[in-house]
Amino acid sequence: MIAAGEVRHYGAEALLPAAWRWLAAEGPVRCFNPGLLADAEGWLLAFRVVGADGRRRIGLCRLDRNLAVVPGSALPLSDTLALPPGLGSQAYHWFADPRLYRLREGLFLYWNSGCHEPRNHQFLQRLDPASLRPLGPVRELLLQGPGQAQEKNWTLFEADGLHAVYAPQPHQVLALAAEAAGSLHWRPAAAPVVAGAGFAARFAPLRGGAPPQRQGNAFTSFCHCVVPTPRGYRYLAAAYRFSAEPPFLPLELPLRPLPLHRLLPGQGSSALNDAVAEVAYACGAAWHGGQWLVSLGINDATCAILALDAAAVDACLAPAASALDRGSDLVGPWSACFDYAPGDRHAYA
Repeated sequence: MIAAGEVRHYGAEALLPAAWRWLAAEGPVRCFNPGLLADAEGWLLAFRVVGADGRRRIGLCRLDRNLAVVPGSALPLSDTLALPPGLGSQAYHWFADPRLYRLREGLFLYWNSGCHEPRNHQFLQRLDPASLRPLGPVRELLLQGPGQAQEKNWTLFEADGLHAVYAPQPHQVLALAAEAAGSLHWRPAAAPVVAGAGFAARFAPLRGGAPPQRQGNAFTSFCHCVVPTPRGYRYLAAAYRFSAEPPFLPLELPLRPLPLHRLLPGQGSSALNDAVAEVAYACGAAWHGGQWLVSLGINDATCAILALDAAAVDACLAPAASALDRGSDLVGPWSACFDYAPGDRHAYA
């Protein structure tokens, strides 16, 4: 296991499933944006794979207790996902941003279909914990009422039922409202809470990232913001905490981004998007052995897992109470959570 301040890197040579080895002969292969989940005595890692053909795939492998890839465990997971007919054409070849969950005592994979017209899709698939193969149908995540054409990065959690963080800033939580054979329907659980304006003004509003992790009566959420710079857009990692009790109000808000870039030297520009200068994108997290493990996508090219001391995370946060005491002016309209504006797709490779 790695110690606080250490980082483990993973490239295509370690992660690429045998069934996709032919991709390496066609050109560069990038494995990035890894979801992380503890499993038995080891870990599961789900990751995006992009080859020269431009298709977005999802691979899945096992890690041992020391975070090393278990030889022969990598699977071409997206090849086994059976999507229903009638979706946008991109949904069948664009499997992006995997997240791993344990919900209702089951193992689940989340992903989305990128950005495309007329709307994109988000999915949840149960997996067999032994074989890591799909169990049952793919289920689409759908919002009841008005939403956005491009819905991405909902992060799911359990607290007196199944919920999802629709957006970190403004902080908006959804509740599962109805279930069908091929879909899960969600509704706002409470009005959005507008907080952390100082961070948003100095850097950028928070966006989704890793699944929230519960500690006692609070969830810690590792997320990201996209900051414009003269060199291009920078993806910066940040964190905040919210209550584990309805209405799930923010408890601690970011003062500054997490100090991840000091732990990830030698970063260059994005491998896939000329408009993006630098990416450190948190996709998974776990509290383990008295420290945080955070899985990251690095520059749309490789995966990393780093260990963060709790104090390093806490130093980037401040109590939200002083802001929330202002009361009703912090409750915004539902539309305040809609952040995928026209022309905003530069940031989503």
